[in-house]
Amino acid sequence: MTTILDYVRQAHSPLQADLSPADALALSCLVYVDFHALPGPRSPRGCPLWEVAQASSIPSLYRYSSPTHKDRPLLEAAGSSARFGGLRVCDAVTRLGTRPLAQFGAATFIDEAGATYVVFRGTDASAVGWAEDARFGLDFPTDSQRWAANYLAYAASRADGPITVVGHSKGANLALYAAAATTPPALEGVYAFDPVGFPESVVDDGFFECISGLMHIYVTAGSWVSPLLPLPAQASVVASSWPGPLSHNPYAWRSQGSTLAPDHRRRSR
Repeated sequence: MTTILDYVRQAHSPLQADLSPADALALSCLVYVDFHALPGPRSPRGCPLWEVAQASSIPSLYRYSSPTHKDRPLLEAAGSSARFGGLRVCDAVTRLGTRPLAQFGAATFIDEAGATYVVFRGTDASAVGWAEDARFGLDFPTDSQRWAANYLAYAASRADGPITVVGHSKGANLALYAAAATTPPALEGVYAFDPVGFPESVVDDGFFECISGLMHIYVTAGSWVSPLLPLPAQASVVASSWPGPLSHNPYAWRSQGSTLAPDHRRRSR
């Protein structure tokens, strides 16, 4: 078993509309890099990931990165990877504010076959990000969820191929919400890694029925994030090298080739 960073370093075939669970996890980690800090990735035309990786020494790319993440090594590995280096990164967005209280980040990746991957950032290291998390059990939809739906609708209007939506933690919540709220015709799947859940009434009222069968939800046995609120679909349990709540860190998740290594223990809830 390897980490997601190992997987990216060892992947050799270009991504061509054949996204695997390990690929999706890698993208959910990559979006913690603040691509909005550079003019190329934040433009509609975008630029290749290998080109962004050449600027990996710029500190502003990691200004909101968690100290337990390996965002710079991942960016450098992905940029030099045959599988990820050719991805075009575009429409990168970062929004932080107290009125409304919201932390939002997203980027769109397009592979050589024209497949589009819309990826939402989870809670970052900013104070606003942590403060906003309390709203997810109280408000629906939140401002970040509305922004995510608008972002996905925009990305879908520009896409020429299949669309997959991806996120980790709060980003996974945004991915699930945006997909259910907009349901683009080209939507192929939603990958949600240890997501923040939703109010029980939202799940029970059938909000997510329109994407039933398209949701791929992964959690760890020891996480305290995904058990806090109900999830809209059954989750697969993934092995992590870190124990308990620390297993929420996606860089500690274990992969087996292009899949994620299963953990046969029961979830904490």
